[in-house]
Order: sequence, then C-alpha cells, then structure tokens
Amino acid sequence: MSIHTLSISHKTAPVEIRELLTFTKEEKCDFLKSAVRLESITECVLITTCNRTEIYMNGNQNALEQMIQYIVSIKNLNYENMLKYFNRYSDEKSIHHLFRVTSGIDSMLVGEDEILGQVKENYQLAFELGTTGFLLNTLFREAITCAKKVKTNTKISKTPISIGTLASHEIINFIQKDKKKKVLIIGLTGKMGTILMKNLYHNSHIDIVGTIRSHNISEEFISYPKVKMIDYQHRYEIINEVDIIVSATTSPHYTITYDEVKKFIYENKPRLLIDLSVPLDIDKNIEKLDNMKLIDIDYFKKLSENNNTQKLQEVESAKSIIDEEVDNCLKLINFREFLPYMENVKSVFEKQPLESILYQLRDLVPSNDFDIILSSLKKLVKD
Repeated sequence: MSIHTLSISHKTAPVEIRELLTFTKEEKCDFLKSAVRLESITECVLITTCNRTEIYMNGNQNALEQMIQYIVSIKNLNYENMLKYFNRYSDEKSIHHLFRVTSGIDSMLVGEDEILGQVKENYQLAFELGTTGFLLNTLFREAITCAKKVKTNTKISKTPISIGTLASHEIINFIQKDKKKKVLIIGLTGKMGTILMKNLYHNSHIDIVGTIRSHNISEEFISYPKVKMIDYQHRYEIINEVDIIVSATTSPHYTITYDEVKKFIYENKPRLLIDLSVPLDIDKNIEKLDNMKLIDIDYFKKLSENNNTQKLQEVESAKSIIDEEVDNCLKLINFREFLPYMENVKSVFEKQPLESILYQLRDLVPSNDFDIILSSLKKLVKD
C-alpha cells in the first residue's frame, strides 16, 4: 500500500470551483466512513479549509482514480470538467506536500498560523472515526511536529498576516476618516469574524455590529463592550444602516441574498461587501444594485503576494527543515515495513559470514543501492 493525495486549492481553482467541494462536519464523517470502504483505500483523512480540500489516503495504485470518481459522484460534478483542477501526489511527494501545507508555506498567505490548527482538527476527526492507521497516523503526527519546528526555528510566522487582517485593512481604506462608518460582521463569534472584530475594535471611526446564533457568548467578548450583538435572524433589519458588510460563516447557504437586500435598503450610499467564506455567503447578484462593491476571498490572493515575497528567505529555511523531517518520516515508515522481515534477516546473518552476504548483495542490487549499503556500513565503523 502507498500514500496518495488528491488536492484542490487556491493554486489550482477559483473560489467558485473550490466551493463545490466543501463539506459540513456531518458530511465529512459520512465521507470518511465511506472512503475506507472503497476497494482501493484502507485509510483516509479529509482536510477542508477556505482555500483547499485535500484527501490523504493509504491505498493501492487505483486509489487516486477511484477517489476522483467517488468525490465527483457524491458532489454531482462532471468528471471531465473537474480533472484539470486536481493535483495528485503519491508516496514521498504526498508526504512532502502535507509537510508544506501544515507548515504554512503552501498557504495563500505564507506562514499563516490557522492552517496548523485546521490540519490537526481534521486529522483528529479521522482518527476518532477510526479511518486512520499506522501510515496516516505517522504521517500526520510527523507533519504537525515539523510545522512546530518551522514556526520555532524560522521567522516565517513572526509577523503573520491573516485573511482577517487583510480584510480589516480593506475596510479601513474604504472608510472616510472624518465620518463614522458602521460594519456588520455576520459570523462574529467564528474564528475569522473574531479576528476581524479585534482588528477593527479600537478604530474610533468604526462602529461594529455582529450577528450571533446563540446567547451563550464566550467570556472573551465581555472585553469588547462596544460591539453590538444581534440575532442572526435580524441581520436584514439593520442592513440599511451599515456601510460595510462582512460575512464569514460556515453556512452552506447564502447569508445575504439579492432579493432580501433589495427589500431592506432604501438609502443609496457606497457600500463595501466582503465575503470571506467558502462556499460563498453573499449572492453575487448584489453587485447589480447601485453603489455596491463586492469582493471575495480570492481578491485577497493578490494582496498576499507582497507579503509572501518578503518571506521568501524564511521559506528557504523552512524548506530545509521540511526536507529533513520528510526524510525522518520516510525512515519511520520504511523501518516499520521492514519489521516483519527482521527475524529472517537476523537468521541469515547468524548462518553466513558478513563477507558472503556482501557478495550476494553486490550481485542482487543496483550499484546505487549497493553504494548506500557500503556507505552505511562505513558510517557504523566510524561511529
């Protein structure tokens, strides 16, 4: 069996395509349980974020093709149309890819911190469902350890800029300094909404309103008394008052629709709408209304390029750590696969002298492999 990865991300597909492969938690559970029942797959982890959907598998040579056919079928997608958006990796390339993703150097914003937590959360779900075994448990454990080393030993995350931070900069650039503006954050208590609120809270030109779906607000929000909280169901009732609307939820449905906005807006003024969700939260038809500017998460891809350029030197340092940790991971996996042969090999060494075994190996293996064996024996002597 081998490690395989099927990936669709901000590097291969626009948000309109990525949102076709989003999953609720319940859908993730069903997917993972079904995936390991497929003939070619024995282990599976599904990673989903705003910018990527990736499936890591332990399976045979048919695993990638069977997974593509499976995922397009359950999402009712056209197989031929979707093929160009998928990246496929196997074995060492799969390991290397996961280590890059977990360490944040494959992110839209290089070095962003959120991805490590997202990988851990998605892996933990698969582990609890029993869809992982030795191979993927080892792979994800080592990838998480590697990411922590990159974070500790490089400056790649020392000045992190998240999508939430970039969105707050966009809002500040939109407002006029001599006049207060009101921002509505839909999904205030979510991770992205909270980051955005904290970035805007101390700006004296901004009033913040946030939607909540529960009265059980965490103590963290007690420290932000100026934030007005309203029930999600009443969001349209204040929409005419606001100048900026940000939606950052995990809802599978639109949180803001063209028809409803048209009913409730009667004051014609410039408004900025920011959609930070995948699948998209805001109906794109809203741009047909006067003075409406709508931007989605892919807009920030261009904004992140300057930030990423500044971190290129740190990326090179991170790559060196990743290469070393990938090598260690491969050793762990290869040694585990060798263990069933240990007793038989030990028996061969007991029955034959080393010289005889070396002559046999010389005739059995290619010259490059034989050179590695001899070099390793030399290192033992030197040590």
